[in-house]
Amino acid sequence: MEMNKKIIVATFLCFILIPGLTSAFTYNSKEFKHIIAQLDMQGHADHDLSTCSIKKIYYDEVVEMLNGGQSEPEIIQSYVDEYGQAALRTPGGGTSGWIAWGMPAAGFGIGTVIVGVWIRKLTIKKAEANVEANAGWDSEIEKEIASKTFDEERRKLF
Repeated sequence: MEMNKKIIVATFLCFILIPGLTSAFTYNSKEFKHIIAQLDMQGHADHDLSTCSIKKIYYDEVVEMLNGGQSEPEIIQSYVDEYGQAALRTPGGGTSGWIAWGMPAAGFGIGTVIVGVWIRKLTIKKAEANVEANAGWDSEIEKEIASKTFDEERRKLF
């Protein structure tokens, strides 16, 4: 009876431990896919693996790091250390991550202010032109005098 227990325990341990010890990470591993989904791969993340040599290099490096015993945060951090926040598809946390998230909003806000000021200037100019057009001349003589004065001033400048 004692021998049967030892055989059952040894078989059970083999089924549990050996697959864990021999499992190598591949392109289909859940951990691999999760890491790759976070990396921008220098702008090659959306390219086809069969035609993109850069993407192939990234895939091989990540599989090698996983099989070397590195964890997901360590792999992500190694790419961030090498390439900065540009290594990630979406900016990470921390000061530089907040800056990366805030820049588009700040650009949109500044652009909105510039367009608003420009539209306001145009409407003010249009309103001034309407006021001048509606002012009119009190008499034809004033209109002729002003026209001659403007002509003389133009001649002086040109």
